[in-house]
Amino acid sequence: MIAYRTPSRIIFQTFNYTFFIVFSISILVPFINALAISLSGYHAAVAGKIGLWPVDFQLNAYQELAVNKTFFRSFLNTVFLTVVNTILSITVSLCAAYALAHKYFIGRSVVFTYLLITMFFSGGLIPTYLLVLSLGLDNTYWALILPGLVNPFYIIVYKNMIDRLPKELMESAEVDGAGEFSMLFRIVLPMVLPMTMAFVIFSAVAYWNEWFGVLLYIRDKSMWTLQFQLREILSRGVLEDQQINPFGETIVHPENIKMAALMLTILPIIIIYPFVQKYFIHGQFVGAVKG
Repeated sequence: MIAYRTPSRIIFQTFNYTFFIVFSISILVPFINALAISLSGYHAAVAGKIGLWPVDFQLNAYQELAVNKTFFRSFLNTVFLTVVNTILSITVSLCAAYALAHKYFIGRSVVFTYLLITMFFSGGLIPTYLLVLSLGLDNTYWALILPGLVNPFYIIVYKNMIDRLPKELMESAEVDGAGEFSMLFRIVLPMVLPMTMAFVIFSAVAYWNEWFGVLLYIRDKSMWTLQFQLREILSRGVLEDQQINPFGETIVHPENIKMAALMLTILPIIIIYPFVQKYFIHGQFVGAVKG
């Protein structure tokens, strides 16, 4: 293929590269600065002169968080809710989409239209809050699981993909005596796996960053999520049950604690994302192709 280096194309590429370089720097510099602060010493944090490199390298902030029971419990809560919510949301969406795409499902167009309407019009925050309270789900993990269990967008995308699958596969499996669950998990699921992995990433990131539901429904601190715990640390400036020296001062500076908590909150997603990126890109490609 011949690449024509016209003046307009050169200008576009120059602007494009410059924009994304500046955009990347605007993301990386604050991240590196936060990492440097989390790894710096107490007096360096007090002076406030930490740049992109740690001053008086220490791991005290991370050690403080590692032994803190409240922070560790919030981390476990977040992992639990992320795994459970992601699995349930994907499973429910795939099963619902398979049912809607089934030719023997009477009234599927009505149900599909109902789901489509819920994508644009919701009940609102106050009715949802009152519903959760009336069901007695407040201050329980169910309040963080059930409200987001059904995702109409996932169902609609899954249904459209299943509709485009070759009907001969389903018919041959039906002739061989395969049941509905066999056809769903042995035939349909492998063919929609790229989009499923993309949805897994979307859901996992969303549930990992969950904090608003905790603010609304949870009163017990032992049920706080990691993001809500981070919110408390950033707003209060100190960690609950933080170690104090004989002079009544915190052993680790609040800025070190804040940045270390921030790093521990975002690093798991950063570490996992490269391993699932290929599924994410493939899922986007599959979702963009029509036919």
